[in-house]
Amino acid sequence: MSIPGFGSAEKVNHTASSVTLTIPQSYEWRIEVPFNRILKFKVLTGIVEINGTELANNTEIQLSGTKTYLYSPVTDAVIEYVLVENKDDLSLVSASDEGFVEYLSDESNMDSILNLHISIDQQQSGPKVLIIGSKYSGKTTVSKILSAYANKMNNTPVLVNLQPRDGVFALPGSLTATPISDSFDVESCNGYGLTTTSGTLVHNPKQPIVKNFGMADFNDNVDFYKLLIEKLGIAVLSRLDQDLNIKNSGVIIDTPALTSKNFDIVESMVSNFLIDNIIVIGNERLAIELTKKFAYKSTQLNIIKLNKSSGCIEVEDRFIRLQQEQTIKEYFNGNFKTRLSPFKTDIELSGLKIYKNVLTKDLLSQMAFLPGGDDFEKDETNPEEDPERNSWKNIIKQLKIPTVQI
Repeated sequence: MSIPGFGSAEKVNHTASSVTLTIPQSYEWRIEVPFNRILKFKVLTGIVEINGTELANNTEIQLSGTKTYLYSPVTDAVIEYVLVENKDDLSLVSASDEGFVEYLSDESNMDSILNLHISIDQQQSGPKVLIIGSKYSGKTTVSKILSAYANKMNNTPVLVNLQPRDGVFALPGSLTATPISDSFDVESCNGYGLTTTSGTLVHNPKQPIVKNFGMADFNDNVDFYKLLIEKLGIAVLSRLDQDLNIKNSGVIIDTPALTSKNFDIVESMVSNFLIDNIIVIGNERLAIELTKKFAYKSTQLNIIKLNKSSGCIEVEDRFIRLQQEQTIKEYFNGNFKTRLSPFKTDIELSGLKIYKNVLTKDLLSQMAFLPGGDDFEKDETNPEEDPERNSWKNIIKQLKIPTVQI
């Protein structure tokens, strides 16, 4: 396995011919770059954005293992790109046999997102925005765009990631909250950037607060998930009280796929982060149901419907897994621009034990751990509803059990 930045440049094939492409105004150049390819491009003329982050002209940018789009908001833009083979890590890309996909589209919802940004930015106090929607509806993209646009207005919003599957300035399996004080690094895995390191970074390093969930799906442990939401909400609100600039900038929250059946989770997010704006993407029924259920907060909570972009596509589980592997690798070793040398130690596989956390009533809702692979069945019996629990016969039986063995 090769380390990013060490010898990888020698393995890249530079013989491919470049292509010049014009992106008309308000068009999107949608691209799907597999892990076994590297897309290198330059913006020759015009203004081009990736998820709200403006790209510098005449500067080479590399993308690999991503499905995204380039947007030209003001005038026609001209780019030059070349597709080369990625030989940086054969073990990572060997399972990816997808091809490079690119096309231009005039069906963009960027105008709606821009209007949404303007509406939120005009609010007097720092807005706290919760973005929800169904699976593959573009929630993460909208959260990036709103964060990037807020940063362009000299704001420092807190980007909260409640999707444990993604690693946002942290490892996959965690929930994070990060003040966005600079533009995103679109060349990094997932398009966010690196955290504080001992070296020099091109972008301002981010300092997230991380709550480890340890699982990719919140349904694996809903109680623990809501507990971490509560703890992360306390940390975020405390930071807002301590920093006036961040307080005025607001909070933007990205979430996993939620439906009306997950109202308890949505309610937990709203109460713990003091949400005043809920953006529902591509699900009118969910927006109507939330309006009814939050009717008691109609004066404090705005529910906004946003159309789903036609560029949203379904992502295969294999692609998600490869992206998680790349995120872990980049977190420790850096990428082709930033070299990191983490401390490493070797352990025997036979001595490795993996535990998963559960919440049990037997331990008064404290953390308990089970070996990975073991199943935990939640106790559905309510002690108050058990007629035999406090019976005289049961009390006598408990008293006869010795507490000390001699």
